[in-house]
Amino acid sequence: MSTRSDRPTADLPDLAPGVTLVDVDDDLGVTPVQALLLDRVLGSDGPAFWVDGANRANTTRLRELAPADRVLDRVEVARGFTAHQHTALLDRLAGRLAARDSPSVVLATGLDARYRDADVDGELAESMFVRAIASVARVARVHDAPVLVTRRREDAFSRPLRRAAATHLTCRATPCGPRFEDAAGETETLVYRGADGWMQTTLAYWREVLEHRARVHESAAPDRQAAATGVR
Repeated sequence: MSTRSDRPTADLPDLAPGVTLVDVDDDLGVTPVQALLLDRVLGSDGPAFWVDGANRANTTRLRELAPADRVLDRVEVARGFTAHQHTALLDRLAGRLAARDSPSVVLATGLDARYRDADVDGELAESMFVRAIASVARVARVHDAPVLVTRRREDAFSRPLRRAAATHLTCRATPCGPRFEDAAGETETLVYRGADGWMQTTLAYWREVLEHRARVHESAAPDRQAAATGVR
């Protein structure tokens, strides 16, 4: 009798401080970066901030994905519907964080999206986009915190964002499930259901991964508390 489990490995990339660009297959949607956001909140004590520029900040979906409602108490969400509004939100976030504890993570979805709109001309759009990149880079640098960013598409316009990112991850749909890997393909974080060819990239699947991760973080919490208080 086989004892091989078909449970997912429930591994997600460890996020280092700095700007991390995540490119996600369209059919996976925003769920993979939501999972990274929640996983970071589960494993740390600071607040999380999500600034959306691509109409991707679905808080209903985020609540369904979270292992427990209390996790969401430390997540704040803001949406920018124009280029000027989006830039102002990022500036305000950088200023606000200067006067409070460091964030556990900052997520900026569709960082380039609003600057592609027709309401700003090309030269102004480019300068505002560079300003937005500088804002998220400043948050990462000042607070030594991970900042996740996504983009609408890869092209010449979004190239400054790629250059500013210290890490570039992709999340691809494969026959066995979604897979995170770095830009060179040298390291992979597999989130597979099994090897039978069945792929599940639904909300229920990602929630299951996060529930497993929540248990891992909870089991590690006593060790973190002991280290913080000097207990041996």
